[in-house]
Order: sequence, then structure tokens, then C-alpha cells
Amino acid sequence: MPNLIVTATFNPPQIKLMGSTLREETIHKLEQRLPAVTSTASSPGKEPPKFVFHKEPAHWSIDIGQQFCDHLGRSMIYLTVIESLEAEDWKLKGTNCINQVDTGRDTTKFIFHRA
Repeated sequence: MPNLIVTATFNPPQIKLMGSTLREETIHKLEQRLPAVTSTASSPGKEPPKFVFHKEPAHWSIDIGQQFCDHLGRSMIYLTVIESLEAEDWKLKGTNCINQVDTGRDTTKFIFHRA
């Protein structure tokens, strides 16, 4: 059974997709939608952030630097990720959130599986 773990760390927002492979159109959809749902407006003159594939360990990541997400923005990021992955038949099976006291950041993990 394929599994996928999505890790979202705030602030600035960073998203990692680790596990099973994803369709290219899902990655492109997330690239377009994620920067648009942050709490701060993106700079129109800058190149929008893109997902980067890393080989060791194999995963996709995007750093939406220069942006900020309050709790509403975080919820919008979560909703965007869940909707995009559900369109590819991934089912959300669990979540976990950790506050990092030393850095002031927090990390939320979503665990998906597909039959």
C-alpha cells in the first residue's frame, strides 16, 4: 500500500512531500495554488517558488520564503494540499503537529495512503 507524508513547517512556510510518487500535474497545481493562499501577498515581480526534487531521501520540497501564514493561512495551505491529493485518490489517514520551542516554528505532518 503506497504512503505519502506531507510536512508543513511555518514560518516561513515550507512544504515537503515524501513517499510515493505524484503526478506532475499535481505538483504544478500545488506550485500555483500554495503561494496564493498565504496570509501575505506575494511580490508580483519575483519568480514564484517551485517544487524541487531531492534524491536523498527522495522527496519534493517548496520553500515559500518571504511569506507568512497566520492560522487562517495555515488552514488554507492544509486545505489546498488535501484537496489536491484527494484529486489523485490519496486518502488522509492521520495528522501530527509539533511546536518547536527553540525555533518558534511549528510542523504539521499529514499521512496519506492509497489502496
